[in-house]
Amino acid sequence: MIHLDPDFRALSLQQREAVLHALYAVAEHGSAERRSGVLQRDLIHAIGSSLLAVQSKPDPGADSLDALQVAVKDLSETVRHRLFHLFILSEVILDPLPDEATQALKDVAALMEIDDDFIDVVRDYGQGAYAIAATDLHRKGYLGTPHLIEKGSHMMRVHKTLTDPFEQDEEDPDLLKQWLDLESCPKGSLGRTIWEYYLGRGFTFTGQEGSVNPSIAQHDWIHVLADYATTIEGELEVFSFIGSAIPDLKGFSFLVAIIGLFETARLESWGGGVLNADRGHLEIPGMPERVADAIRRGRICNLDVMYGIDYFDYKDMPIDDVRKTLGIVPKSSELDSPGIWHPDGITSYQREHGNVVYQPPLTP
Repeated sequence: MIHLDPDFRALSLQQREAVLHALYAVAEHGSAERRSGVLQRDLIHAIGSSLLAVQSKPDPGADSLDALQVAVKDLSETVRHRLFHLFILSEVILDPLPDEATQALKDVAALMEIDDDFIDVVRDYGQGAYAIAATDLHRKGYLGTPHLIEKGSHMMRVHKTLTDPFEQDEEDPDLLKQWLDLESCPKGSLGRTIWEYYLGRGFTFTGQEGSVNPSIAQHDWIHVLADYATTIEGELEVFSFIGSAIPDLKGFSFLVAIIGLFETARLESWGGGVLNADRGHLEIPGMPERVADAIRRGRICNLDVMYGIDYFDYKDMPIDDVRKTLGIVPKSSELDSPGIWHPDGITSYQREHGNVVYQPPLTP
């Protein structure tokens, strides 16, 4: 499964090999093999295949970091930064996080001439300061951008900011009607499909008391468009896609957060308790490849799919046309990645509670 991240298309094979060898070198620094449920080497191999179009093995006799410095010196800052995030991703999965991980990342950042706030999050993780890490992740990540909060809240018709609790604490009749009206969209359209998705999962429609508010409901549209399951593995994929699609480099915070939830469980919850920690899902066979492919698909899309798109503008379009318009390419055909309608892509709870006919609240 050989693919190439569009950010790295201008790199020569020699440059991409230098990056991959440096990833292996950093991973092997300090101990022969470091595990975080999944072998770190497996994730790096998936990164090489899906993002760098390289499958070569590490060269133990080479000075990989010197070669990396030479390989990246003429690249743009954005490309160097995206390459550096591959190093953070391959380290942040480690549990326990080795003492030398933070210093190793600082060394790589220095030779790549990158200043990256996510090193501080890795440091907090390494020191066991998980509450501080969660605060740092929010403050230095994507939702720490004030203009995003104002713009996103307005676009999604939310009468409070994105930093407020994610659960609707009261009925919003206008918002609820907008979601229920999706039933009237043409069969096969994006709107009708998201309505069927909510009904089939037994989800409470947005705008009704107890539902998730539009800020987290945004990611449900992406589940449908990118065809990612609503299992924990599907959440790993969808947020890897989201964090990689966002052009702003701070979007990487979504990947750091989802790994902290569903691999290392360093974060107890995220999204106001909508997502809760469950350890070890990256170690499931095939998951490193699925995450790497989600990153690749996100980079090809290159849009703020979480807070920069009003999906109601596309509700009447055939879903495949929306995918083409937004640049959402298919998954790799070699992956075993269940989609939203596959039986393995639905949890037992969702199967039990799905196909529920919506009942409006009783009026006095």
